[in-house]
Amino acid sequence: MATKQAKLTILTFAQDFQSGHWNWTDEEKKKLGDVEEMGKIIKSRLENAGCEIQEMYAVKHDKDEKRWWNEYKKDYEVQFKSNHAHFVIKFEKGKGKTLPELAREIGIEENYIEKPKSGSHSYDNMLSYLIHIKYEKKYQYDVNAVYTITGKKYIEYYREKYESWTKGRAEISVKSAKELINFLKMGILKGEIERKDIAQNDEWLFAYALNKDLLDKAFEGRNVITGLKRRYPQE
Repeated sequence: MATKQAKLTILTFAQDFQSGHWNWTDEEKKKLGDVEEMGKIIKSRLENAGCEIQEMYAVKHDKDEKRWWNEYKKDYEVQFKSNHAHFVIKFEKGKGKTLPELAREIGIEENYIEKPKSGSHSYDNMLSYLIHIKYEKKYQYDVNAVYTITGKKYIEYYREKYESWTKGRAEISVKSAKELINFLKMGILKGEIERKDIAQNDEWLFAYALNKDLLDKAFEGRNVITGLKRRYPQE
């Protein structure tokens, strides 16, 4: 027997403005790129399908970046991603639909819809991500760029949650720095990373400041390796 899918109470999704990515009418597609109008269309489509929306927010992301590692420069190269919109929707209790149904009514593929993760902070995280406030390395969007399609004004959430959101940013930054440590230690031990490289990379420098003793030991360890190799050269 197939497992019955649960109705979603909250969701978020992102999509670009290419007409081929939206199963909309030609008239609806004329609004692609106008995020507020797109939000109104999505709201109308969902309500016509029987959903009741408690809150809905939309924002255009036109300054997102993707990074890749440049081994020669020992730093990240940056390229802008394609313009796209993010939407967050919260339904009245029991008035949402299953993921396949919602994807069909919104007019996008299922894989673009993100279901809530486990835990009580899922909706909060969806809201905060609209402006990237918890992600220091991402472009910080203005709170006024977020459109409130319906429900509580987004600016009110921002004012209420600002302290907890900025604390979350600090926690994520520290976690990210910790995740860099093994990468930096191995680079130091292999002679691929010098102190000047760390000083010229803000992300590495932050990780070094938080874990100075560990990374200084890696530099000491490299000296030990170099000394042993000189004393006992491979035949």
